[in-house]
Amino acid sequence: MRFLTFLIGCVYSGCTQANITELQSLNFGTIALVDNSSVGDIIVDKFGNVTSTSHFRVVIPPQPAHFLIDGLAPNTGVSIAISHSATQMSPLTSSPETLTFSLIESAEYVVADANGEAEIKIGAKLSTSGNGSLNFAQTDYRINYQVTFLY
Repeated sequence: MRFLTFLIGCVYSGCTQANITELQSLNFGTIALVDNSSVGDIIVDKFGNVTSTSHFRVVIPPQPAHFLIDGLAPNTGVSIAISHSATQMSPLTSSPETLTFSLIESAEYVVADANGEAEIKIGAKLSTSGNGSLNFAQTDYRINYQVTFLY
């Protein structure tokens, strides 16, 4: 049984009139991979619900990314664009196996409330190779993604 801990970095950008605060980083927690005979998935949706195939045992639950934008005019619309340049997560120590990452869930547009605040949550999916090998290093795996807020 391998325990894998995930740290996912995020770069975000936006105009300087508002404040952007990352309240929670996107994180797949700590999981044990117990089967790689076929592709397995673990998903954390933007509401924090976690679903996974029987390939995983969750030790510390995943959490979605959570951002707060404040300092906006009331009812300001905010467009959200998310991108990542790689799909393979990089282990912090050498590992014969990699994991595939994909952003799956976020609003594309939100509207600030009467206080000029908007909250954005982002979910993601992690997939195994499905090649039968359990040679995943017991280490942290990382990937960077970028979130752009346009208002």
